[in-house]
Amino acid sequence: MGIAAASGAREAHAGGFGIPEVGVRRTAMGAVIGRPDDPSAIYHNPAGMILEHGWTVYASCGLSLLNTEFELAPWEDSDQILGAHAQSDGYYSPVRPTRAYGVIPMVAITGEIIPDRLVVGVSAFVGNATGAAFADDAVTRYHLIDGYVVAPQAVAAASFRLTRTLSIGGSAGVMNIRVHGERLIYPFFNGSNISALIGNDSKLVLDGSGWAPTWMLSLFGQPHPRVTWGATLTGRVDATLNGPIALTYGKDSPTPGLVLNGLQRTDQLLPWAFMAGANVDITPKLELGGEGRYWLYRQYQEQQTHVVGIFFVSELDTPKDYHDSWEFSGGARLHDFLDAVPDLEVMAGMQYDHSPAPTSTETLDQPSFSHFGLHSGVRYSFGRWRVGASYLHYWYRIPTITNSVTDPPSDIRGSGGNNIMTLSVEAKL
Repeated sequence: MGIAAASGAREAHAGGFGIPEVGVRRTAMGAVIGRPDDPSAIYHNPAGMILEHGWTVYASCGLSLLNTEFELAPWEDSDQILGAHAQSDGYYSPVRPTRAYGVIPMVAITGEIIPDRLVVGVSAFVGNATGAAFADDAVTRYHLIDGYVVAPQAVAAASFRLTRTLSIGGSAGVMNIRVHGERLIYPFFNGSNISALIGNDSKLVLDGSGWAPTWMLSLFGQPHPRVTWGATLTGRVDATLNGPIALTYGKDSPTPGLVLNGLQRTDQLLPWAFMAGANVDITPKLELGGEGRYWLYRQYQEQQTHVVGIFFVSELDTPKDYHDSWEFSGGARLHDFLDAVPDLEVMAGMQYDHSPAPTSTETLDQPSFSHFGLHSGVRYSFGRWRVGASYLHYWYRIPTITNSVTDPPSDIRGSGGNNIMTLSVEAKL
């Protein structure tokens, strides 16, 4: 019974469990690791906090609005189970999520403890708060009806200047992962048709939550007044999500509406990640930067959920067979170019993100698609304040899948994009 239980529903994204689009420098320029010049450095490169002087309070919030459409291909006996017929092109009618969005908030405080030598910071952020839903009667109801994942994180960080040109940093914290998933049970289990027992429209609802420690080590260098670089190592996280699971028998079962309640335990992996970037001031008013991110998703081979209390299900396994994921991004920042508005910054950039998911194990409840992205944004400083705004658009490269091994198959084609809008404000105390 292929159910990606731990994921619930995740916004279509490639690079990993978390969304790296935190803060306006990242979402406007696409190059933050090599020069994290605001307190979002705690998230992207803690060693770069050495650029912060005095005490700073920072807040940012991003809103992600997904716009996508899927067409599902029939499988054996699917017309009978779904009560639908494929169109002349061989696919069911297109379906769109009734809800698909995410929020990306962050608050942070940094303080210079030893002038130009030691900076510390604390932050709370949500690297993943996304959800999606399809109509109860959509042809995707055996893949996903409703789901979300929320993963708030709290960290403490520090940056220490070792030499004039090199600083080290790191962060340590804790993450709380909460998931919810709802879908109909595909009535074929281990090759047997169990619809005579549970019906064709039995529903599974799963909830889970768990805590896990997190950490990051990082470097920040400035070998020349016009050149900076950064590198980070993010540790693997192995979280265990526990919670209830409920199965409600379908209307056409011998006992319609019967509810079986149990408990589930799901192991959730967040892989090792390596990131590096560099920024160069080409002129006193023009900065160029680029960065790369690499996630070791080769470790994510299977999603396992252990079930207690539902007599005919003891384990839910979903093959993943992920390969490593990577992303390259970069852009430009133009500043001090208008005499009338000297503290205005304009940024733009682009990115490519390569999905870790092979087409054979792609699922609608945990989509992961490669994409191109364009970044744009502005920041403006006045007095003790600096505010920023950005807009980032993804174009998803949704493949035409014909080799799905999920149960039921997730053979799809589609198109879609994502719009991420971010606002930030920071104040020097």
